[in-house]
Amino acid sequence: LYTGRVAVAQAALEYQRTLFARCKAYSDAKKCWSVKPEGTPLSDIPQLQSLYEEQAARLEINESFVSKCEAELVECLRNDQIPSPALAEAIATAKVRAVESSIELCFRLKQELGSYALMEDGGFKHMDFLQACKFAEGDSRILMSKMARDRVKRFAKTGEEDGGNGDAEYALCSELHKAMGEEVMASGDKEAAWNKNWKLVYSLADCIMDRIMSSSPKPEP
Repeated sequence: LYTGRVAVAQAALEYQRTLFARCKAYSDAKKCWSVKPEGTPLSDIPQLQSLYEEQAARLEINESFVSKCEAELVECLRNDQIPSPALAEAIATAKVRAVESSIELCFRLKQELGSYALMEDGGFKHMDFLQACKFAEGDSRILMSKMARDRVKRFAKTGEEDGGNGDAEYALCSELHKAMGEEVMASGDKEAAWNKNWKLVYSLADCIMDRIMSSSPKPEP
């Protein structure tokens, strides 16, 4: 399961890398009307240039984090050890962030390239591959829900930050725990209370993943 999640994360990032490289080659060569006689490359259009820069930076961060998770998992396997809860959560984070960022960035790229996005060789016809990645080896939403549920359980026991993401994570834990308590008091249904507060659940999961990734060493420039 853990090796599968790492593999899915790597596959999603590779798709993202390949699609952006292909599209940038096209937009570098595609000339748009300009007051300059030679025209302006499509890649120099501000919103597309900004997207290319953002994608490159985010890809580097995600690839570095996935590689770190893979290295730690390999070490566990070589020593015949079960991955720690912290590593298991890091691998889940790697899978979710790699896949979800790839879906988001590739969709945004599609919106900026005009008719090229509809062409056979554009690469976008295979974007459903990312949807397959989203649900493979653990649905993104299910993994996020588990992160939040585990975190709230620890919060309920200790009432402390538990090494969390500062005030933001603590505040979300407190708000979700309080909302859950009030709903359970009213209805007696814990599952319904959890489902009713789904926005808080996923906000907390995002905060947890931010903390996990921020604790990882940053890639060298």
